[in-house]
Amino acid sequence: MNHFLPSAVLGVLLLLSYSLSPASASASATAYFPTLTTDEKEEYSNWIIAHSSSYSRHVFMPSAVDEEDGVAMFWNIEGDTVHFAVAVRAEGWVGFGVSEAGGMIGADMALFKASNPTELVDAHVIEDRSMPLTDDCQDWTLEGAPTGENGWMIVEMSRLLDTQDTQDHTIKKDADLWSPPTRIIAAWGDGDSISYHGEKKARSSVRIFANHSNELTERQVLLETLVEESDGHFDFLEDEFLIPVEETYYKETCRTFNELNIELPEGQSMVTMIGAVPVLTQDTAKFVHHFTVHLQKDCTAESALTGSTLYGWAPGDEGWALPNDVGFPAFENENNQAVMIEIHYDNPSFKPEMKDSSGMRFYYTHGERTHRAGILLVGDPGLSLVGEKIDEGLTQYEFTCPGACSSSLLGRELNGENQGVTIISEILHMHQTGVRMTNEVIRGDEVFHKAVADVYDFEQQGGHRVSQDSYEVLPGDSFRTTCYYKDGVAFGLASKEEMCIAFIMYYPAKRSAYGQPWICPHEPGADFGTGCEGELEYVDLNGVDDLGREFGDSSGECAATPSTNTSTTESLAGQPSSAPNKEPATITLKVPSPTTEPTSGADWLGLSLLLPSAAVLLVVLLA
Repeated sequence: MNHFLPSAVLGVLLLLSYSLSPASASASATAYFPTLTTDEKEEYSNWIIAHSSSYSRHVFMPSAVDEEDGVAMFWNIEGDTVHFAVAVRAEGWVGFGVSEAGGMIGADMALFKASNPTELVDAHVIEDRSMPLTDDCQDWTLEGAPTGENGWMIVEMSRLLDTQDTQDHTIKKDADLWSPPTRIIAAWGDGDSISYHGEKKARSSVRIFANHSNELTERQVLLETLVEESDGHFDFLEDEFLIPVEETYYKETCRTFNELNIELPEGQSMVTMIGAVPVLTQDTAKFVHHFTVHLQKDCTAESALTGSTLYGWAPGDEGWALPNDVGFPAFENENNQAVMIEIHYDNPSFKPEMKDSSGMRFYYTHGERTHRAGILLVGDPGLSLVGEKIDEGLTQYEFTCPGACSSSLLGRELNGENQGVTIISEILHMHQTGVRMTNEVIRGDEVFHKAVADVYDFEQQGGHRVSQDSYEVLPGDSFRTTCYYKDGVAFGLASKEEMCIAFIMYYPAKRSAYGQPWICPHEPGADFGTGCEGELEYVDLNGVDDLGREFGDSSGECAATPSTNTSTTESLAGQPSSAPNKEPATITLKVPSPTTEPTSGADWLGLSLLLPSAAVLLVVLLA
């Protein structure tokens, strides 16, 4: 183990980062809810004996305030249908669903009330947390008779993986460790009507399509995979850094290959990065809002301008592992001999005397893999709009990277033959006033691919990892990155300012004729010589309809099975559950007035994003 902290301190850090509650580590679902007595768990235990064999996987989602209380979730996939069961200590109601970002905003949910045990309501939330809307088409099916006795609610349900309903989220294949897991949410209460849940809520990120043992959490699967596929690891951690009493602070730390003390076989001088996981200090984790990792020549200021981005981390991201034939080479030549990590600290309450030792653990192999990975940045990665004020109301900023850029990087003149690249993943990034973001690949005159954060939620994910399959970009393809804001502020580095950047991980890595990583910034008046100069158009929008959201907008044509096991039940709003042409009914939740400002989810990718663009400019100026 290589690190810059005493082993005792490091052990505590790793324990804080990787430890699991007893419930979530157990293979037996009977171990969930460990603080309850045998008598208190009897209803739940009896259900497990009778029904749990119908489900191949299960997981425990701890509540927001108590890791030993929460929701037990069971699931199984049969053909094009997914079956779920949820068990919770409640007497009134339970809500369960799939969330785009991990919170209630942009969530697709099923709602069940004990007072109406024959009905399951398909609903969704766009922006207003207090107003879930009943779907036009009821796609959930209530299975069997729900358990609602002795303080327990156990509900079994099913739906199609893809209901072809824009008021539902498609449950996509998520087994690959380089793609995001499915984000699950739940809430519950004891009242007769659905109301504000307070702290009776839980959420988790689960790989629905994975087939690993219930003995392992998603994090443990990632770690075991990285340990098995790697030849070693090294840790890059801060050493009790005193967080400044400032609202926003960027801390850069650089270490050379020799300083990292990586143990390699004799004669070996390079490694290939294949994955990484965050290591967080528990007491200061809430102040850490992003890491960005760069490979560069050395630790001088000049080298920082020519570094290439390796990874960007934000809260909610448990780490990554690349496909087994893809990696990031490091230390293989004189221009690639140092690692620089920039941590963005956010201290809006100006709390003093907070020391942080967070960082990353990197896994590597000794040899090189078949493909070298790269990260393409589009939108405004050079932050050319810093200081520009965004208009009030709804606005749209559209950045276009022309086809000449991909032709130059992928075309015959640099590589000997036309060749495409494979896109592994995409991360869409805005800040607090962002409400929707898309990144499109255009081939000819048609949109070939579209990555979407339909209801962007900065509080949950400052960097939105898009659920999607891999795809290929060819010479001549162009990119169109569009960010939508509501009552926007000025563009800038801080959480309270705005950005518009898409991060695209791909292979094989490409470099320009100047030797710089592939990037397509919006830099007015700059001649990059590669055709990689982004263009910008922006416009004020008339209303929400101009956002172009697909989620929540129903055609009224219902293709899936009705959500209940009867044909005469009514929805929570009093409308027949099979009436697709009715206006969406709302389910009013009683929400107390907030007493504090919400905590932002992840402001990341700050000042470091200037580096690749600045590097291109520097090379052009020096050429």
